[in-house]
Amino acid sequence: MDMRCIVILSYLLFVIMACDKPTPETPVVPFEKTYGGSLADYTTGAVALNEHIYMVGTTKSLQASSGGLALTKIDASGEVLFERSYGGTVLDLGTNICTTSDGNLLLLGATSLPTASGTQVDIFILKVDENGDTLWTNTYGDANQFDIAEGVLETDDGGVLILGSAYNGSTNDFKLLRLDAQGNLLWEKIYTSPYDDRGINIERAGNDQYILLGRRQDGDDDFYAMKVDGQGSLIWENTYGTPQYEEAHSISKTSDGNFLLCGHSSGVDPLHNLYFTKITTDGVALYEKDYGGAVHDGGTSGIELSNGNLLLVGETDSYGNGSRRAFFLETNAAGELVEELSFGGDLADKFSAIVEMGDAYYLIGESTSFSASGAPDMYVVKRAK
Repeated sequence: MDMRCIVILSYLLFVIMACDKPTPETPVVPFEKTYGGSLADYTTGAVALNEHIYMVGTTKSLQASSGGLALTKIDASGEVLFERSYGGTVLDLGTNICTTSDGNLLLLGATSLPTASGTQVDIFILKVDENGDTLWTNTYGDANQFDIAEGVLETDDGGVLILGSAYNGSTNDFKLLRLDAQGNLLWEKIYTSPYDDRGINIERAGNDQYILLGRRQDGDDDFYAMKVDGQGSLIWENTYGTPQYEEAHSISKTSDGNFLLCGHSSGVDPLHNLYFTKITTDGVALYEKDYGGAVHDGGTSGIELSNGNLLLVGETDSYGNGSRRAFFLETNAAGELVEELSFGGDLADKFSAIVEMGDAYYLIGESTSFSASGAPDMYVVKRAK
């Protein structure tokens, strides 16, 4: 056998062996899609109802003159069933969404109203059916305050609880409203303190009790939580975090009766890490964890999956090509890392919500990387469990 044959055979053997090497595992993504028009479209919350995903946010594509509260419905394949906007002629924002026991949806946001002295911002809420048709709508506010709300849920008796903030010209305070099933205001409470407190989200604790989550600025910001009864009376309050800056974004109940709080912290990395803590119904912290890289990483939402693991999402500057990418973490119930991934392109992307439905979960947020117009679009990644 001459030397040329030996070289050719050796090369073929090398190619065959190289083909047998395992390639790095890539995430299973049944689909990755964006939704929106030629202007900016944002998502702030999402839920599953009757095997469909409903996303709430803010759209300028559908209401270009000002911006409207947006509701988009997609099926399990990511196909759009409808896109709708709600609001007036000035600026209206969508901040959150929840399902109700009668099979409908509550959409929460803020609305701006022109006044003689400027613009008044009030809390804006709608109840819609699964087709997006309005059942009722209402606004709540005070001409002397800047009112905005980000937390909403159905109460144990079928009413509505809204958590937000009231700005009095110098500081924010937690503002809690209780409505009946038709959206009529039953009562409202403002929880004043010497600090700047911003109400972010809310979760049921059972027995007509609720945990309110927000951010308290008392030098450096901390996670700030309160437990209240059905009349809004305080049961306990506590702060969580490090001596540095923490920013809370979400609270969800876990199957063991505890609560997962998610956000970000500069307590370990001065440029922020995704940070979460698990607390008991009495407000005792069980553990706290942070994940991220050398640059900025932040958490926006966290839930418990049906297998008991925790899923947390947000945004990361650590794992992109000099860009901000959507951030994904899965941990076990004790907060130990199972998987850490980033999604997106070369511009700015983030996840704001998570929905588990059927044999998959949906990571939902916004993307500039995949937008043809260059403005942010709603962004959904579906992953098989």
